[in-house]
Amino acid sequence: MLKKLSREEEAILNLIPGGVMQCRNDGRYTIVEMNEGFLGMFGFTREELAEQFQNQFLAMIHPADRQNFLMEVDRQLNRGDRLSLSYRILCRDGSYKWTASSAKLFGNEREERFFCIFLDLTEVRDAQEKLRLSLEHLEIIMNQSSDIIFEWDFAADTIAYSPNWLEKFGYPPHYDGSLPKEELFCHFHPEDVEPMAELMREAKKGVANAVVDVRIRNAKDQYIWCRIRAATQYSAEQRPLRAVGTISDIDEEKRLVEDLRRRAELDALTGLYNHAETERRAGLYLEGRPETICAMFIIDVDNFKQVNDGQGHLFGDAVLAELAAGMKKLTRKSDVIGRIGGDEFAIFLKDVPTAQAAEEKALKLLDLFQHLFQGEKQPVEVTCSIGLAVYPWDGRDYQALYHCADLALYQAKSQGKNQYARFDEKRMGAMDRIGYSSLGAAIDSDQNTSGGNLVNYVFQILYDTADIDAAVDAILEIVGRRFDVSRAYVFENSASGEYTDNTHEWCNEGILPQKALLQHYPYEKVQGYEELFRDNAVFYCRDVHSLTPAQTALFESQGICSTLQCALYHGKRFCGFIGFDECTGLRMWNKEEIGMLSLVAQLVTTFLLKKREADRNEQIMVQLNTILDMQDAYIYAIRKENYELLYLNQKTLQLDPGARVGMTCHRAFFGRELPCETCPLRGATEVYNPQYGVWARVRYSAMKWGDSDAYLINCADITEYKRLQGS
Repeated sequence: MLKKLSREEEAILNLIPGGVMQCRNDGRYTIVEMNEGFLGMFGFTREELAEQFQNQFLAMIHPADRQNFLMEVDRQLNRGDRLSLSYRILCRDGSYKWTASSAKLFGNEREERFFCIFLDLTEVRDAQEKLRLSLEHLEIIMNQSSDIIFEWDFAADTIAYSPNWLEKFGYPPHYDGSLPKEELFCHFHPEDVEPMAELMREAKKGVANAVVDVRIRNAKDQYIWCRIRAATQYSAEQRPLRAVGTISDIDEEKRLVEDLRRRAELDALTGLYNHAETERRAGLYLEGRPETICAMFIIDVDNFKQVNDGQGHLFGDAVLAELAAGMKKLTRKSDVIGRIGGDEFAIFLKDVPTAQAAEEKALKLLDLFQHLFQGEKQPVEVTCSIGLAVYPWDGRDYQALYHCADLALYQAKSQGKNQYARFDEKRMGAMDRIGYSSLGAAIDSDQNTSGGNLVNYVFQILYDTADIDAAVDAILEIVGRRFDVSRAYVFENSASGEYTDNTHEWCNEGILPQKALLQHYPYEKVQGYEELFRDNAVFYCRDVHSLTPAQTALFESQGICSTLQCALYHGKRFCGFIGFDECTGLRMWNKEEIGMLSLVAQLVTTFLLKKREADRNEQIMVQLNTILDMQDAYIYAIRKENYELLYLNQKTLQLDPGARVGMTCHRAFFGRELPCETCPLRGATEVYNPQYGVWARVRYSAMKWGDSDAYLINCADITEYKRLQGS
């Protein structure tokens, strides 16, 4: 039986918060005395301890902790008569509590006893486990990142890279700040050397954040587009110390954007520039006020409608393509050639020697057109008329030159076609004053021209905007009005692909919006919907009644008669669609309209999905930081080699608002220039900080921070426990 405490002894022990217990040093640690706090902490009565454990404290310890408990007791007794341990103890309800126990050995040769004090650490250990899992999650995310991480030390002028540089480029990185710029950036595309040098200059001056897109050569002598982001870190005196950043592979994105830009600039049939791009390139050149002569040709195929009607549209398309190829042969790469209408072309010649040379070029073009198809088995006569205006006499900007060349074209047509006419103010002034230009009117009404302008305009909106969602809303209205549809919209799928949400919608006048009714819509209601896009990612249905009953019911409920939808794909994953509905009756979309709407859909998809991915990544980082900030422990990370702070959670910043990333931990927390003698990395498990009057139990673990070795430090506040222990 346990020794009965006197009233005085029992009163004294019960004044001590937590659990107090005295046991023999007999290998089983037989309990001799205890206070009410000990019994309350674990839920047993004195009788239950005697009956269930025969008063042997070792039997109360979690089986998985007993061996370590015995080893730690032996190890610490070899160094003195005090013990400081942490382990799990069984409670009456069958659970285990994590406890921190401090014990002192006393007695004589006849009998030795331990006097032990217990504190409940269950909540602290649970919080530590949650933190461990969250940090492990963070480390997994960092290790899976395909981005290259770098750090540039300004003082040493050295740059360290993460190991995936070698994996990405096939050779080890090299940096020597003493090299000339040409050698320093030898792996960068020549056109990107200066932008990269400017980013480095800005970082060294102390600019907080910088971004640049550059091309870096790999071991196969291929250039890869990369986005380099750099953030500057500062000393306590706000002096720039280093730049830390990432190198992201954006090659696929860049090439896709360039391909889309090229497709937006070029006419699909002839490969020439469309009207908008022709105007942009020629106008940009003229804005520089060149000191040489330039020439503008407006070319129109004579009687082209007869060619189409007599030989068919396919033959007509072949004629236009051959004319375009012929014009390319007679011009230089620096010149601008465009298809500005159905059968109208424009050529802008730069740096012409004389006005006479421009007229000679017009004659060569006429000869080319006239003989282009005479060698065929069934010769076809194709002729063209040309209007010519010359810079600087006929105009000093694109619009003025175009207008004069257009008037000259009318003159050539009116004089019998198959000839050229140069703009003459005296002869053509009257025609100009009455505002007549047959070609200008034809171009203004041409569908191809409008479509080309539309795609280029859509691309520019998306490329320049800072708000993709607002841009998509604007584009749906522009496209909807351009093609006179009833409704234009975007649906985006959930991560699982089970549901879809109508995220953007524009409705024409008199059409009821459906967006509010089509949120979180399950695909299981319309089985096989993704299969509708198997034909080049486009689903076109002239009559919705030809679909399955479930699909027909879905469209009928929205008043849809005909629909055209283009799938959104992220890689091979179907993640939504862009649609255009007709609710006023059946509609037949032609091939050109389908192609135009598909291209617009691809443009929107590229930018919209990129924005959604960026939003998801930002949300993940916010969640991880929130997890760390919610921990009831002082948590920070330091670089192994120099004790530099890499991260501080919110509780640490609340304790010391002056601590910042970039400072050393001993400077930030102890005001010391050199590392502390009681540094936990040297074996200390409990540390006192006189600046804050705080005792902390310290645990640490090694980890990787980018390509650097680092430690994660976890400090549990035990100030109250130490105060009670001292009292």
